[in-house]
Amino acid sequence: MFHLILKTLWTRRRRNAWLLAELILVAVLSWAIFDPVIVVTHDRMLPLGYDADRLCLVSMDALQPSAPGYDSSSAEPGALMESYLHIIDRVRQHTDVEQATPLMGFSYPGSQGSMSSSYRAEGDTAQNGTDVYVIQFLPHTHFFETYGFRPGKGLTPAELSDHAYGVNDLVIDENTLDYLFHTDDPRHKRFWECDEKDTTYINIIGTVGSVKFYSDQRPIPLAFLPGKEEDMARDYMPADARILIRLKEGVSMDRFLHDFKPWMLQNLRAGNLYARDLKTYRQGIAEAEAWSSTPIYRRNLLVAVFFLVNLCLGVVGTFWLQTRTRREEVGVMLSFGATPGHIVRLLLGEGAVLTTLGTLVGCFIYLQYAISEGFSKGAMWNDILRPEYWTDYFWTHFLFVSFIVYAILLLVVSVGVYIPARKISRIPPTEALRDE
Repeated sequence: MFHLILKTLWTRRRRNAWLLAELILVAVLSWAIFDPVIVVTHDRMLPLGYDADRLCLVSMDALQPSAPGYDSSSAEPGALMESYLHIIDRVRQHTDVEQATPLMGFSYPGSQGSMSSSYRAEGDTAQNGTDVYVIQFLPHTHFFETYGFRPGKGLTPAELSDHAYGVNDLVIDENTLDYLFHTDDPRHKRFWECDEKDTTYINIIGTVGSVKFYSDQRPIPLAFLPGKEEDMARDYMPADARILIRLKEGVSMDRFLHDFKPWMLQNLRAGNLYARDLKTYRQGIAEAEAWSSTPIYRRNLLVAVFFLVNLCLGVVGTFWLQTRTRREEVGVMLSFGATPGHIVRLLLGEGAVLTTLGTLVGCFIYLQYAISEGFSKGAMWNDILRPEYWTDYFWTHFLFVSFIVYAILLLVVSVGVYIPARKISRIPPTEALRDE
């Protein structure tokens, strides 16, 4: 049958040339439109590295001097921090709460802000260090276990929370450890900084599992920096102070939000500090994405869907009409004893061969562009540090997306061929040859 398919295609080569040109153009456009959507969707589906589904955020605020009940003695940073920690202790006593911790600053996983610093691994003589996103935390406040980070090698999350940190100590995630030190063992690993007078070493106390700082991107280097109460109170109280709450297993998030908010407004107040609002951690992530990448992602997704719909209508319609015009040819084959199933398979085979050729040529054309400009990096605006996922490997990326483009085109062409082919293969030969 394959020989017959090729012979038929060659016989109709002038008509098929236009179909082939259309398929080549569609394959190139499909690559350009689907590649960014596929890469961003892949990155968004990577695990966050923490249990966001059981987390809530309570935002804090402080009374203004003109407000009733304002206490001037409670307005100092130290007093605000004391009130803040007292409120967190009350939250931990709630029956639905498994754990709670201070979350201070504007740089934390899924936030709209960020803070970074440059670090170099000990022994690395490169002139410039690696930019590492920094998340500050208060030791001895159950920070790591509240987030639900996966444990890395060495200390457990609870032990990392309660460690007696020195001035030059910090915690990193496994992704950062692997990139900078090429190992999964954090023991005896240090960063170093050098100036004209001295060299400073920064000790890595332990690691947690890989964490995504931005929910719509792959994991990037990050470090957890222990802070001091007085410094963080001065820098972040009250506007950038929050309470991170982890619910107990099995507690309904909707029920908790409904029940906890009235209780919060009534009970979570100390000195001039009070709980202002409550939202799920997922809601906070969605707000951050809405500010950054979600509009672009949705636009690209809508363009891809619009293109796919038009692709279906255009290609299906073209092959539908081309197949229906072969009514007399099908009548001749029926009169010589061809079965309807044989005719359908023959026409589907012709469509599959044309689709294969068109996709191969179209993907080859796009390959020339990709060799020069590269493939989509998704929502990443900084450089990809090292190959880690299939999207980072050139040929794997090319073959995977090409297969998706081929599968879509093959499905669309098959639909455009099968329906009319099935109809005309079941009409009597005399009716098919009536106009011959």
